[in-house]
Amino acid sequence: MRLFLCEKPSQARDIAKFIGAGQRDDGFLSGPGVIVTWARGHLLEQAEPEAYGERYGNPWRLEALPLVPQQWKLEVKKDGRAQFSVINRLLKQVDEVVIATDADREGEVIARELLEYCRFQGRVFRLWLSALDDASIRNALANIWPSEKTEALYRAGVGRGRADWVTGMNLTRLYTLKAREAGISGVMSVGRVQTPTLAIVVRRDLEIENFIPKPYSDVIATLISDNIAFPVKWVAAAQYCDEEGRCIQAGIAAQVVELCRQ
Repeated sequence: MRLFLCEKPSQARDIAKFIGAGQRDDGFLSGPGVIVTWARGHLLEQAEPEAYGERYGNPWRLEALPLVPQQWKLEVKKDGRAQFSVINRLLKQVDEVVIATDADREGEVIARELLEYCRFQGRVFRLWLSALDDASIRNALANIWPSEKTEALYRAGVGRGRADWVTGMNLTRLYTLKAREAGISGVMSVGRVQTPTLAIVVRRDLEIENFIPKPYSDVIATLISDNIAFPVKWVAAAQYCDEEGRCIQAGIAAQVVELCRQ
């Protein structure tokens, strides 16, 4: 029995119609010798720090840092428990799994972390599908890959997730505790993506707040040649301009105007 593991229900329905899995059930579709089921994004998540020992729970303590798990733990998301139960049960009924999640790093992680968590021991293949039009699905089904071909993507995704967890959990606790020592309450949330993004927003906000308007001069004239009038704009030399190329020497601009009037 072969199981296709998709990333979302719509993806599963698109694939199911090409492999004869037309019978609908709770959380999966099936047909002769084949089952199609789906996750709903990540059904598993990294365990909270307290799962690694009481010293990592509340209240937070500096002496408990850094927290770098030696044996990583995953937990089933609360809102994903029902579908996880379906997948876990189906994996016990099949001897082959075709990973049919999105053709990217996170798609690889979504499927393979489920297979590892559920201790699936059968054969694993990869349906590499970057589009869901009929021609793409047919082509992918005719060229199913061995799972080893994309395993590196899974390892990269796991590494990224663990690095984010270590960064976020340790630095959030460190910054929060140090802020409390300085009399600042609240949680100082730190993350690989959110913190640089916040810095960009703050930097731009400060630029706007501290902006001081500077006067500048443009010299625009209308010239006539062969009875044809056309507008021209004076381009000041760099030493008279600001960083945006605008003339900030009013006296120089005035001299240009006088020259134009002669």
